[in-house]
Amino acid sequence: MTGLSKFALWEVLRRCWKNGLVLRSDKAIYEPERLNKGRAGSSRNVRPFHLYALRPAGVDRLESEGSVLVRFSESAKDPRGGNGKSKAGKIVEFLRTNKGKAYFSKEIAEALKDQGVRAGDVMGNLRRYESKGLVYVRGYRGHDHRSPFKEGYLITWIEQGVDRDEALAAAIERTSRTLANRESTNTIIQRIHRVRDVILESTKLRDLASFNYIHDSLGCSEKEAENATTRALQLYPDLKEVKLFEGTSHLIVVLSQQRLSFQPSPCLCV
Repeated sequence: MTGLSKFALWEVLRRCWKNGLVLRSDKAIYEPERLNKGRAGSSRNVRPFHLYALRPAGVDRLESEGSVLVRFSESAKDPRGGNGKSKAGKIVEFLRTNKGKAYFSKEIAEALKDQGVRAGDVMGNLRRYESKGLVYVRGYRGHDHRSPFKEGYLITWIEQGVDRDEALAAAIERTSRTLANRESTNTIIQRIHRVRDVILESTKLRDLASFNYIHDSLGCSEKEAENATTRALQLYPDLKEVKLFEGTSHLIVVLSQQRLSFQPSPCLCV
């Protein structure tokens, strides 16, 4: 109707409200918004918007259809407009203050729930900080995707003003300690940890850990052992899959970080 872009319209309304020409709803209304990004797919965001009305002379407050419209004041400013502390600011400040630890997204939401932060706010706000290199986000890794753990994605602060490689390595190590030290009755997680233990033992003994050996150590079905081994390879970047013979169905996994020189004996069967 006005011919203005939505951004220009928002700025005009903000100025009119600040100059006392219109009244604005005291609380923002939030609605989901799906953005089409072409070949990159789509993303879903939660956007706030306000209701506006011309301000009658001498009127500072107006109720309309369940909404309260108020005159401009410092206390009525919207935190998302840069005033006060937004949810994103609260989440980032929490991670910066506790930069020596890693937290699951559900833990962050629980810690900040008294400040109005919900579970859906955490990752929605942290994605852009991840792209800026301020936080490290970890999940199960597949060939072309990443999925959250049971408790959500694991997140930690990346130290700024220091060597970038060292800061990122330290962040990865914090997430690894958190995953290794957490107590879980989840059978799949226990198998994944057991797979790593078996591989670590074999590496220390300068030997190879075949899939058959891992399967026998887990004491589960072959399919369950395959799933646990695949998950372990996704979860721990220092594990590597090696096939000694082309076409063999037996998986050999070693700790690539150790860089040991393996010399299997002629009688080694795989």
